[in-house]
Amino acid sequence: MKTALLFSGLAAFAVVTEASELNRDSVFDSVDEFVTAMKAFRPAASNGKLSALFTTTDRGDDEQRKSVTATTIESCDNIWSDEKSALLFVTVKPPTVATDSHIGVLFLLIHGRDGWRIADVLRFAATGNDSGVSAELTALAGSGRQLGREGFDPVVTIKESQGGRGYAYDTCASYKFAGPKLKRFDLE
Repeated sequence: MKTALLFSGLAAFAVVTEASELNRDSVFDSVDEFVTAMKAFRPAASNGKLSALFTTTDRGDDEQRKSVTATTIESCDNIWSDEKSALLFVTVKPPTVATDSHIGVLFLLIHGRDGWRIADVLRFAATGNDSGVSAELTALAGSGRQLGREGFDPVVTIKESQGGRGYAYDTCASYKFAGPKLKRFDLE
């Protein structure tokens, strides 16, 4: 029994250690594997470049600006996926002192010969007492089996809620992907 507990503890440690070294060159067997790795990712404990996506500035008690990195991932949601590509949205809440902060990162994963890779990322941040970030699939035409086929691009709308205490506002923008890049979807 002790051996089994020790083994499962070491396995869990290996998963957390592996996830903490998550980077843009990581390869995943499936979209679900990416979600699992991202949920185990600890940005503040990582030396990798992805941890910078989950970092914001804060003013401490001494009024000096400092960088604050989220300790854990709050959520990792698969917004849309098919056999070739996937859009995922990851949220964190860095432990800031001056005001609440929320960060959301939109990931575009592309499937290649060796597996799923991060092709592009977009970062969104919101601060204030009533702040938050969210993502929603907003493409309505062709939302069934055809979504993702030529002419039926998946569109994700990101909402940032800023501020609070009498001055709050929301901003939204929609994004789709063209090849391996995310791009803002503007009205024409």
